[in-house]
Amino acid sequence: MIGSGAPVIVGVKNLAVDFDTVRLAAREAASAGLPLCVLHAFVWPAFIASRDAYGDDRELADRMLDEAVSLALAERPGLDISAAVVDGEPIQVLLRAANDASLVVLGGNGAQPGHDPAFSVTIQVAARSSRPVLFATGAEHTGPVVVGVDGSADSVVGLDAAFDEARRRHTGVVVLHAEGVRCRAEGGDDPSAVPAEHRVVDRPADEALIAESDSAQLVVVGAQGDRPCLLGPVTQAVIRHANCPVLIARATATSPR
Repeated sequence: MIGSGAPVIVGVKNLAVDFDTVRLAAREAASAGLPLCVLHAFVWPAFIASRDAYGDDRELADRMLDEAVSLALAERPGLDISAAVVDGEPIQVLLRAANDASLVVLGGNGAQPGHDPAFSVTIQVAARSSRPVLFATGAEHTGPVVVGVDGSADSVVGLDAAFDEARRRHTGVVVLHAEGVRCRAEGGDDPSAVPAEHRVVDRPADEALIAESDSAQLVVVGAQGDRPCLLGPVTQAVIRHANCPVLIARATATSPR
C-alpha cells in the first residue's frame, strides 16, 4: 500500500485535537521509510478587527505547525519532515496534496456523529482522495489487521491492502466473510507469508468490524476510487466507532476535484 516514495501527508487543524494523528502519521512514515509532510489549510478570516489581527492568525498557524513537527520528531527522531500552511479550504487543499502522496492521515473527530457528511472534511477527503486515507481513531493495539469481504470489488481492494499491511506490520490478518460469500484468501505477492484467520459472520458488517476493532491493530475498508461524493454507510460507521485506526484503501486514482 505504501512505498511509492511519495510522502505521507498528515492534515492538522488543531494540534490539541490532532496530537495522536501526528504521532500516528510519524510512525507510519518511519515504518515505510518515507518522508512526512504536515499540512494546515488556512482560510483567511472574512472579518478582522485590525490589520494586526490579520497577521496574528497566520502566525498562530505557523507556530502550530512548528509544534506539530517537534511532536513528530519526538515520536520518530531523525524522520524527514516538512510542513506547510496552504491557503484554501481544507477539503480542496488535502485532495490536491493527496495526488502527490503515498498516504493521507487524518483525525477521526470530524467523522463523529453529529457532523454532516456533506461538510465533513474527513469523510469528503476519504471518499474523494486519490490515495489511501488512514484515520487516527481509537486506541493502539498489537493485534491483527482486520478486513471484511462481501464479494464486492471494494472488498477485493480491501483484502489486498489488508495483506500488504499485515506483511509490513509483521502480524496476521482476520478476514470476516459475509455469510454465503466465498473469496480468495490471499493478498499481495506472497500470501503464504501472512497467517490468516477466516470467520463467517452473520451480523451486519459494520457491527462485526467494530467489534473486532477492540483488539485489532488496524481495520481496512476497500474503495475502488471512483466515489462521486460520500462513502457508504458501513464505512462511515466503522470510521466513527472503530476502536483502532481505520484505513480506506484505494485501487485506482480518482479524478482531481
